[in-house]
Amino acid sequence: MKKFFWLLIFSAFSCIDPYGFNAELEERALVVEGYITTIPGHQEIRLRRAEVFGPDYVGVNKPEGLAKVLIKDDLGRVFRLVEQEERGQYLTEEIFAAELGRSYNLEIITQDKKRYISRPELVKEVPKLDSVTYRAVRTPGTDRLNDEYGVEVLGHFQDPEGEENFYFWRTLESNFVLVSEPDLGHSGPPGMPTCPPCCERICYHTDLPKPGNIFTIADTDFDGLFQSRVIAYVFDNGTRFKDTYRLELQHMSVSQETQLYLQLVDQQLRLTGSVFDPPPANIRGNMICLDDPDELVLGQFFAADVEAVQLYIQRDKLEFYKTPQSLILSCCIHYLYQDPRTQYIAPLLPTTPPADWNPPRN
Repeated sequence: MKKFFWLLIFSAFSCIDPYGFNAELEERALVVEGYITTIPGHQEIRLRRAEVFGPDYVGVNKPEGLAKVLIKDDLGRVFRLVEQEERGQYLTEEIFAAELGRSYNLEIITQDKKRYISRPELVKEVPKLDSVTYRAVRTPGTDRLNDEYGVEVLGHFQDPEGEENFYFWRTLESNFVLVSEPDLGHSGPPGMPTCPPCCERICYHTDLPKPGNIFTIADTDFDGLFQSRVIAYVFDNGTRFKDTYRLELQHMSVSQETQLYLQLVDQQLRLTGSVFDPPPANIRGNMICLDDPDELVLGQFFAADVEAVQLYIQRDKLEFYKTPQSLILSCCIHYLYQDPRTQYIAPLLPTTPPADWNPPRN
């Protein structure tokens, strides 16, 4: 009886207080995405509003339209960006390009007349790549029985001695040969005609390389030394490397502030849930609200010198790749097909390569 009495007393005073979660992200914080480069063309800035993320409400990111978006340089020139049909997307003129040695900053005036401005970004020449190579890699995956396969891309370049250089490599949408095996299947997707023996087996597909990790580094530890460094990684999903994959890549020189920002973002992207992970955090960029300097603004505007890289990764030159490869049992033109109940009409994949498709013959 005495034990039961003490159990009641303990239960009465052992209630668990709810954890008070407080998101650091202010309501409807402005998010700025975009950068400018020395390659002429439409330069893009995207604006959106990030809602509070928490236990009570999971917000959606809403595009920020009807804003006045300007790029200014240290010579006093002003370049206005025009909002496109897609709300929140702003583009420069097609002839615009950043210039070496010039500093640029981004200014935004929102519909409610609030002004935001970035700190200046200096454009510094990027050391040129001598060559770019690739190699197959195999690493332990989350599944202990199956390794992860992929391709590492290596950049070979001479870092200038006595200069501070900050590098960033960004992968872009890339094209690859999509190979299907319709002769192994008996029919196409539901609602599609049976695959004839002569249906398309070779198509060309556009792909954004995965995973989306950030490759960036400062030359603090290799000033003046020749480098052979991993600058990109493409995961082998069983489809990408059945033939030829053309990787589009940007080799960039950025400011010290931007390199540090990108490095912190990459740390967050690589979180795995381990006890050794750094805590999740909001990372402040270089955007400031002039009306309220304490307002949290997310994103980093930067200006960079760029060397465009195009690399053909050919299966025959890979030491190994994922096996078995993914089988596509329909005509390749229907690769993006979805169930009609989704009410989405998927485009057909082209069977002719891009106009500038020119893989090495040897």
